[in-house]
Amino acid sequence: FGDPSDLKEAVTYIRFRHPAAPLFAVSEGSGSALLLSYLGECGSSSYVTGAACISPVLRCREWFEAGLPWPYERGFLLHQKISLSRYASALEDTVDTGKLFRSGSLREFEETLFCHTKSCPISWDTYWDLNDPLRDVDEAAVPVLCICSADDPVCGPPEHTLPAELFHSNPYFFLLLSHHGGHCGFLRPEPLPAWSHEVILESFRALTEF
Repeated sequence: FGDPSDLKEAVTYIRFRHPAAPLFAVSEGSGSALLLSYLGECGSSSYVTGAACISPVLRCREWFEAGLPWPYERGFLLHQKISLSRYASALEDTVDTGKLFRSGSLREFEETLFCHTKSCPISWDTYWDLNDPLRDVDEAAVPVLCICSADDPVCGPPEHTLPAELFHSNPYFFLLLSHHGGHCGFLRPEPLPAWSHEVILESFRALTEF
């Protein structure tokens, strides 16, 4: 969540290849944590003209600690285990892979993978001090549009998961909160695209004109 090093490399390369082009960034779901970490860490040197987050997980620590409804928790956890299982032998020197693949929750999985390493274990509190995506949010220097839904089953109810003070006090952050849309959905009848994408493109056009 909190290490945008790879994203920095990607942005630097794109900037090198297209030095005069305006650059915009869009993220979905938990991927928004990486984008927000990047914008906060780089500040006015992000090379980004504008950004948008679709169904972002903004209070990541609370999200892990509260857990998800059972079907989503099990589904995401299984996906994580399958994704890392191919690297099990490479991870053995660093992580207790037995405990990792026996994890019964996303929090336990995250904590085992990143906090309980064999060479440099850290506490859960320290991990989030270093990796909270909003840790440097006051340094973000470009407009960020967050599109969220009140019926998002993954992020949870907005009154518990959206940091309202961020959108009230930070002039760069804008919230579009819809009644319906699910998680990264915002669909309309075929063949029309997801309306969230149209809104984001329109906001980027406005930024370019401004």
